[in-house]
Amino acid sequence: MRHLIIIIFATLALSFPAFSKPPAEAFGQLPKVYDAAISPDGSRLAAFVNMGGSYGLGIFYIDNSGRKPMAVGLAKGVKPQWVTWANDEIVLGSFWESHNYGSTPITTGHLYSLNANTQEGQILVQPNNGKSVGSRMGRESFFRQFNNDVIDMLRSDPDHILMSFSDENVIAPDVQKVNVRTGEYTRIRRGSANIQEWYTDLRGEIRVGQGLADKSTEKWTLRIRDKDDDNKWSSYKDYPGLKGNETIYGFTSNPDEMIVGRYNGKNTMGLYVYDLSQKQITRKIFHNDTYDVSGIVLSNDGSEIVGASYVSENNETELFGSRQSSLDRLRQKYPKLSVDYIDSTPDYSDVIIKISGPSEPGGIYLMDSKTLDLSRISPMYDDIKGQDLGEVVSIKYTARDGQKIPAFVTIPGSVSGKPQGLPFIILPHGGPYARDSKRFDYLAQFFASRGYGVMQMNFRGSVGYGKEFEEAGRKNWVVMQEDVEDGTRWLIEKGYADPARTCIAGWSYGGYAALIAKIKNPDLYACTISMAGVTDLKDLINDMKKYRFGKITARGFLKGFSDKDNLKENSPVKRAAEMTGPVFMAHGTLDQRVHYDQFKRMKSALKKSDAKLTTLTFKDEDHFLSNEENRKEFFEALDKFLAKSIGESEFVQ
Repeated sequence: MRHLIIIIFATLALSFPAFSKPPAEAFGQLPKVYDAAISPDGSRLAAFVNMGGSYGLGIFYIDNSGRKPMAVGLAKGVKPQWVTWANDEIVLGSFWESHNYGSTPITTGHLYSLNANTQEGQILVQPNNGKSVGSRMGRESFFRQFNNDVIDMLRSDPDHILMSFSDENVIAPDVQKVNVRTGEYTRIRRGSANIQEWYTDLRGEIRVGQGLADKSTEKWTLRIRDKDDDNKWSSYKDYPGLKGNETIYGFTSNPDEMIVGRYNGKNTMGLYVYDLSQKQITRKIFHNDTYDVSGIVLSNDGSEIVGASYVSENNETELFGSRQSSLDRLRQKYPKLSVDYIDSTPDYSDVIIKISGPSEPGGIYLMDSKTLDLSRISPMYDDIKGQDLGEVVSIKYTARDGQKIPAFVTIPGSVSGKPQGLPFIILPHGGPYARDSKRFDYLAQFFASRGYGVMQMNFRGSVGYGKEFEEAGRKNWVVMQEDVEDGTRWLIEKGYADPARTCIAGWSYGGYAALIAKIKNPDLYACTISMAGVTDLKDLINDMKKYRFGKITARGFLKGFSDKDNLKENSPVKRAAEMTGPVFMAHGTLDQRVHYDQFKRMKSALKKSDAKLTTLTFKDEDHFLSNEENRKEFFEALDKFLAKSIGESEFVQ
């Protein structure tokens, strides 16, 4: 195993100079901060910070001690996930990396423990790479992919956390109690090949194990432990109304009350209490009739459920009863901005928040919860300012069958009033079972900064709008394609978009949507941009099957295609000869989501077409362009491609 951590001590400058119009490479900069946390005593901040193009785990002093900050730099190719304080001394940072396992691209996860007092750190749980590791010796060797699966932070025991991994069987992760200082661990629950997820109640007690058997058909396991008997486990079949694939959000302060997701006769999912002692649903906690619930909100000490979260146009939090947090008061003060909670001290006196907007990249702030006074920790970007960005508006258009499709349109900042005849970029999201929201989007704002309008539609299949809306896309990928096409035609019919200068772009599924849209509607789009795009649906299915649960995932992922011929008809690589016009494609060689060979075969197939092809290959890069140098190269090349393909916009600032 190569060294993943390089120790670097540095003073981290958080100020930035003023710039006017952002250069293309500014949008390739990784955010200056990726997650942050405050120590329980409120004296220090920890954050993943951008240190010249790669991230480091930084410690900052906010106790007026005058002590200089320090940082631990992650090695090249390592990407951050989250950071938290286990106690006043120990910071835990989770990160991942991409590499090949044999010939198959995979990601592996790791957890780093940093002592902020001694400035010494270690990978907390050493990966099993065919050697004896951790505190258990002489176990059977195997490759362990995930070494950062934290089940519970055990706030009542600040020296330990609960994690899920095994030294004996990679497909049967145990529950381990891990010392955050030493990395020593003790198994407290043996794993099972049919259980992948463990859930604790608010006491930190393991209560539920849930998972799938790795077979061709779905067979779910859900086992529940009695709250007072460590050895008494029962099947979900002993609890009327529960399912093996139950959506579980956690527990209330009553360890018998499990919080589950339910439609309860509605189109959207809400939060309900299933009482394990009464063996029935006893009450509703939260249900929004328009949007699916996305999570629960815990009190700051983790002792009770105080609210629910969901996504409308933006991330929303609804606190129960008469509760109003300092965040609610701040949101009332800045109604056009997003105020997102990141972390706080246990007494909630100091809170780390992110303030941003659809036209404002924003930054990370420390808030005094009593006075609402803000101190900026860091901007999100150095060279991107709100005054250089476009305005984002919410619209709905009508698809060909009458369905209303929600969308966001970004208008370049130099355009006043309704746009007329703008060069436009159609930007369907990835997933495809994801969604866009009204937040800062660096890709959309890049296009807007160049004077192009941007449309991002939440086509059917997008999540959060209820079961019917999502299933309509899942069951028929062609419907998703048609929703994208209908949005393009709506812009042109309204006169907002110049039909001769309308392009389609996308990432992942969005890249697929861009390619197939141009093939099926050659006269509708002037150019095509695909980043990490799917090109062969059958090959995508075969690639999925290379991973655990791949057969089940593949079967549920692609629906609505009647036969092999229908798959070919909707696979860009099979119809590459029909492609025309300027085409831009880019891909990373370590992409796990969409394998690099999808790009290579499409590039080769396009040689037989009339397409004018521009391609970029990023060596050792993942699905997300996590390497800052590669991102900058991507945006600089994209800038030149657009100027050459549809001309520089007369609406550019």
